[in-house]
Amino acid sequence: MTVATAVAEGTPVRKRATASRARALFDIAVVGAGFAGLACARRAAERGLSVLVLDRQSQPGQRVHTTGILVKEAWEEWAAPARLVRRINRVRIYTPNHQSVDVEHDDYFFMATDTGRLMRHLASETRQAGAEVRFGERFQGASANSRTLKLEGSDIRCRFLVGADGAQSEVAASFGLDRNHRLLKGTEWEFEPSGSDGKSLHCFLDPKRAPGYIGWVVPGVRTTQVGLAAHRDARADIRGFVASIDSIFGLSGRPVLERRGGLIPVGGLLRRFYRDRVLLVGDAAGMVSPLTAGGIHKAYRFGRLAADAITDYLEDGGPHPGGVVRRAYPKLTLKHLARWSYDRLPVATALETGILTRNLFRRLAGKVFFDRLNGKP
Repeated sequence: MTVATAVAEGTPVRKRATASRARALFDIAVVGAGFAGLACARRAAERGLSVLVLDRQSQPGQRVHTTGILVKEAWEEWAAPARLVRRINRVRIYTPNHQSVDVEHDDYFFMATDTGRLMRHLASETRQAGAEVRFGERFQGASANSRTLKLEGSDIRCRFLVGADGAQSEVAASFGLDRNHRLLKGTEWEFEPSGSDGKSLHCFLDPKRAPGYIGWVVPGVRTTQVGLAAHRDARADIRGFVASIDSIFGLSGRPVLERRGGLIPVGGLLRRFYRDRVLLVGDAAGMVSPLTAGGIHKAYRFGRLAADAITDYLEDGGPHPGGVVRRAYPKLTLKHLARWSYDRLPVATALETGILTRNLFRRLAGKVFFDRLNGKP
């Protein structure tokens, strides 16, 4: 069965006994129990491979490094229970002086998530598919012989290794693969629900506090998520951002329930993201939109595709999975150009001064947020 057939049918091809703790040899070892790692592991287990997932966190969702917003396609790819999501129908974009433009589409939506609980749910479903998922175990390197890879510090061997361990991947470093260098630095605070417009994802063009990206307010699941991201070498002033939007959301003085942060790769798919029996997926491979910095849909899609390609490679002598993934991954040329333009052109100033009209800006923003409706991933 080919990758295309397996994806279309969505059914297992082979089925082996569920892996046990005593197993030492696995078909696939996945490092990282995030969106990409779990999508890959679940699909590989459904295809009948023995799968081990390792993650250095002590439990799923312990340290969240993402806003956790699912685009429509991601939610359709791996639907989350209703109790863990909140539907958002429109995007409201603000200039620095808080003029706003609404962008929406009748056939499109986003899902805010209770991300920690969502990760626990995804880990549970991955286990139910037959994969073994271990937390509190860090990747320490691996050595290869003619047939398998041995994970250092353990007796675990695998026929193929998947690095799904984030923007600063230790798997990439261990095997001399490319690393992400174009990065945004994101930070987010969670507050109690603010009572603001719960149907809009609020995005703020704020070159002073979020140079290179945006600030945001998400009406989340039982929380209000407030965050911003900026170029890695810039200061992300989230305290000043919260104060600046107080007249809209009334958050100043409220206790911060949780703080989180992380690095977001925006340089696109790495040139060398695979070799021999090793493949990177998700943030580790740069599988993130260079413009919107969204990566969950790509994590799901290419995590599954990688699992199908690895299965075909190991079981049927198919082509190397890295080549399969590379050929399937979109070029995103226009989004790279848009990222270049956003980094260098004063978009917010042009909108406020009337150089960029609101109608034109609304059309451009619609292309950014709803391009997938035209079949563009």
